[in-house]
Amino acid sequence: MSLIEGINKISDQIKKLPRAAQPAIPSRELRVTFIGSMLGIGITAVLAFSWDCPMLLGPFGASAVLLYGAYKAPLAQPRNVLLGHLIGALMGVAVYDFFGITWWSLALGVTLAIVFMMATYSVHPPAGATAYVAIQTGGLGVDYMFILNPVLL
Repeated sequence: MSLIEGINKISDQIKKLPRAAQPAIPSRELRVTFIGSMLGIGITAVLAFSWDCPMLLGPFGASAVLLYGAYKAPLAQPRNVLLGHLIGALMGVAVYDFFGITWWSLALGVTLAIVFMMATYSVHPPAGATAYVAIQTGGLGVDYMFILNPVLL
């Protein structure tokens, strides 16, 4: 079987999967989403690179999908986004500060972020990645200022 045949076979199988009914998205909404996402991620990317922290683009990119693509979802509300990233950054930096970087400290940091977000009703899935990035980049000199700059800015 050639690569093209394999791709076509997989594509045919995917088309058979059930899909939730979704209303048509107005073109105006698509344009606003495009502009908002480009501006938001563009500004974030400029800041992340100027602060030598390009790894933050992952969590913020995931936040952009929720903010611009699923803005009505509870997980995409401003309170969840801000408080979630604050908690993720705080847990990540604190865990790195106490335990350094190990496989279990990465797991602990993300787990604590999830539990504290749940306890404060501020779950925002990309904030789990913020905790992970804080621990993963801890060896690069990330400290508690990471919470304010660049996470909350």
